[in-house]
Amino acid sequence: MYSLSRVLTVICFLLNLAVFPSVYGQSLDILKQKLSAIAGPEEKLELLLSYQSDIATLDLQQQANYWFLLASHQERGEQLDQAIASYSQAITLDQAYHQGPSVLQVESLLERSYVRYLQTYDTRLYCPDRKQALEQARQLNQSKLLVKVLVRYAFCFKDFNADLPRGLALLDEAIAIATNNQLSPREHAMIYNASGLLYQNYNVYEKAYDFLNKAYRQWASVDDYQDMFNMQFTLVDTAINMKRFELAGKHVDTLFYLARTQKQFKDFTFFSHFGAGRLAFAQGKFNESVAQLLLTLQQRDNTGEVYFVRMAYESLIVSYFRLGKLAETKAQLAAYQQAFPEYQTESLEILAIKEFLAGNYSAAMAQFYLRLDQEVEQRRDFVLRSTSTTASLFNVNITELDNKILQQDLQINALQFDKEQEQKRNAYLFLLLVSFLAFALVLLSWHLLRTRKIFRYRAQTDHLTRIANRRHSFETGQQMLSQAISLNQPLSLIVFDIDHFKQVNDTLGHETGDQAIVQVVEKSKECLRKQDQLGRIGGEEFLLLLPDTRQEKAVEIAERIRAKVATARVGVEPESIYLTVSLGVVCVREEKNLQDLINRGDKALYQAKAGGRNQVVGD
Repeated sequence: MYSLSRVLTVICFLLNLAVFPSVYGQSLDILKQKLSAIAGPEEKLELLLSYQSDIATLDLQQQANYWFLLASHQERGEQLDQAIASYSQAITLDQAYHQGPSVLQVESLLERSYVRYLQTYDTRLYCPDRKQALEQARQLNQSKLLVKVLVRYAFCFKDFNADLPRGLALLDEAIAIATNNQLSPREHAMIYNASGLLYQNYNVYEKAYDFLNKAYRQWASVDDYQDMFNMQFTLVDTAINMKRFELAGKHVDTLFYLARTQKQFKDFTFFSHFGAGRLAFAQGKFNESVAQLLLTLQQRDNTGEVYFVRMAYESLIVSYFRLGKLAETKAQLAAYQQAFPEYQTESLEILAIKEFLAGNYSAAMAQFYLRLDQEVEQRRDFVLRSTSTTASLFNVNITELDNKILQQDLQINALQFDKEQEQKRNAYLFLLLVSFLAFALVLLSWHLLRTRKIFRYRAQTDHLTRIANRRHSFETGQQMLSQAISLNQPLSLIVFDIDHFKQVNDTLGHETGDQAIVQVVEKSKECLRKQDQLGRIGGEEFLLLLPDTRQEKAVEIAERIRAKVATARVGVEPESIYLTVSLGVVCVREEKNLQDLINRGDKALYQAKAGGRNQVVGD
């Protein structure tokens, strides 16, 4: 007969086998099979947690795999702190098992980084894991994994003032690896998508559009309809940012085509109408945007993207308000608050509209002014980003040229050392090459100087009218103001814009509107002196700086401009119209800040508008 202890041992063995069969040679396969048979994410997580007390009997690699599996389900269940802890445990256990890098460690580092990204959106907190993952992936020498890590790490350089060339270099390396190793179109698409988003974040929209379009074609080659749709949706926004509305319309048409033909994706129709609504809103076609956004919200139950549902509500509210339909605006605002009772919007426009509808007009105006300040700051940031990015990419090209010249010098030195016995011939070749390099450097220096002048000119000049742009006008104006104060000299300023300019655009088209702006500039320049500076500070708004000029003289100049512009016509008969401008004239009193002086000029301009337009008002 068996002893009691022998019987107890057998019973314990059978109990362990029933509770956690993976310990006894079946790895985690049975656990994964059970997970696949469960539909609900909460039940899957509960099953995984029930095995936690038994995993100590597994080897270190199996334990690491278990913690990675648990972390991934915690991440899907939005248990982010727990997911970070589980990914960390997987890394620690796998490091102890492998005594070096492994695929599981790289994947865990990437996923832990992604969870920290969701928590903080701070590159300083989530990018160290991606950097470490890249170091390990290079040692593993697995091309597909390395491409994935390079793409993820490249996003660490998306923030303004980050190292854009370094981010692009990572993506260049990724595309070279994908090409050399003949990886699938999906990997190529992933790289192109990352490149496009990186350029877009730096406001380089033309390059962003090219890369995003390449990504779309790669996903289309493997019929990946979900990613094809996502890319078309992104291309709509990119084309809008480029003000290429016709192109954006073609991408919206593609969205609707995919929604009609791929009905298995329930949210395609929602995002198609949303894209159409955004395009109409960007064009100022608010009746059309209302129609599309209402259709969008009819489809809101077919998407889990709560952020875009909120955006649809906010765009609809603003569209109704822009149309002056206050009852509909109020109704949609109430529906928005009912749909998201806990959400506090950060949109200054929505907050302003809310105050306006409540009758708090001063509070509404304060919010609108805050939104206006925000828009001005965004435009300044756009100019700063674009200029900085152009200079950064230009410096990369210069560095490449310098490296090529350095390589040529090294080759010359090596040639001279190898053929030392042929000194006369060597000397001749050396002098010839040095002369060539000197000439090349002279040409290069000339090219650099010329290019930098061009960049400086473009950064200071409005592309349509070839006069000073907003940024340069403000900088020069502040300098003139400071000089006038220090020399105790007068300085006058004229703020003016084209009357009924929206009517010109709506009636005769944007091309005629551009012609109107150019004509106003040309007529105005005929009235100016050499020392005066004219700049375009808005769509149809201009700023004229008049140094050493008193109020009376400034009003006289303004009146000449008004009369001169009034002789200009745009359009083709019989639909051509005369142009007029309204002007506000001010002279420095006690202002030390240009913006304060411009604000006075704006008030005078508004008085000219209120007085019937086509007139000069001085303050």
